[in-house]
Amino acid sequence: YESQLQMIQMIGPSDNEYIYIDFREFEYDLKWEFPRENLEFGQVLGSGAFGKVVNATAYGISNAGDSVQVAVKMLKEKPDASEKDALMSELKMMTHIGSHENIVNLLGACTVSGNFPVFRSIYMAVKTSLPSSERLYRLFTVCPTLLDTGLLAEISTNSYSHMKILIAVSGINQTVRKLMENLYFWLFFTDKIKYASRQMDEEEDFNVLTFEDLLCFSYQVAKGMEFLESKSCIHRDLAARNILVTHGKVVKICDFGLARDVVNDSNYIVRGNARLPVKWMAPESLFERMYTMKSDVWSYGILLWEIFSLGVNPYPGIQVDTNFYKLIQSGFKMDRPYYATKDVYRVMQSCWALDSRKRPSFSWLVSSLACQLAEA
Repeated sequence: YESQLQMIQMIGPSDNEYIYIDFREFEYDLKWEFPRENLEFGQVLGSGAFGKVVNATAYGISNAGDSVQVAVKMLKEKPDASEKDALMSELKMMTHIGSHENIVNLLGACTVSGNFPVFRSIYMAVKTSLPSSERLYRLFTVCPTLLDTGLLAEISTNSYSHMKILIAVSGINQTVRKLMENLYFWLFFTDKIKYASRQMDEEEDFNVLTFEDLLCFSYQVAKGMEFLESKSCIHRDLAARNILVTHGKVVKICDFGLARDVVNDSNYIVRGNARLPVKWMAPESLFERMYTMKSDVWSYGILLWEIFSLGVNPYPGIQVDTNFYKLIQSGFKMDRPYYATKDVYRVMQSCWALDSRKRPSFSWLVSSLACQLAEA
């Protein structure tokens, strides 16, 4: 197990040789420690080869006497030393990154009698198998407060102007439990956000998405990535599946690596001895195993395509084989997605420059999308 999110220590003379910070050498700050006995565990929300994410109630994690729903990220029952080191390194890195509105943030950890970071959880992310005409779930995961109010969101769309989110209001009863058996759940890890106290009394909040919403999602992801870039961090798996949308349509960037079953996730293709999200990867990452901030920019362009196609899988109709890799090397670019303007598509194309030095920075992307938002 290795976290995809990495913090850069040094950049070589070619601007492509990155040395990552080895957080194994860092001390863990005990101010993040949370008493294990104050956690009451619930159901498993997601599991992968190396670990799982479990729903829990944390007592006194924010204010004494209060109980808060959290997600606990933990290793499998008998992890080896390298897996423990990897998760502890991820924990230490997250304490150094700091907080940002568009990034999922660490709340605490239990390390005294085991290694697993504890994250505050307010919303639940749902990945379903919807018909091809109902692909909005691939765009982002729209997040009702399932744990707090028993809302289960199922997303469908009949037209661009009326992208409906059907919300079944229910307690966690037998019907919902049965639905859950056919859904793959992730609970997201999030800090207190500006919009968290908003009630969903504005029904239109999640019932209709406009072009401006799509543009705003894109802008917020760019803001989050600009923040990571300012912290010398690279994501390495930027895609819609790692983007969450909360109350107020606030976007959060996350990394579900440990709790994702990459063996059975068709987005991860075997290449060499690893399973990689090849459709989102920059050429230098695909062919040279080189990951840079500009590689994240390429992936961001693919993410934009996902957003403005309303969640269609990238490179539709193209099989990932030898010809696919030749297409990428030749400079092939996907066509403009249906809901993207020419200006938005130009941004995508700039992200897909074969020469990574010609790709824009996230700061430039933030400025460009801010201008487009102002005009929308």
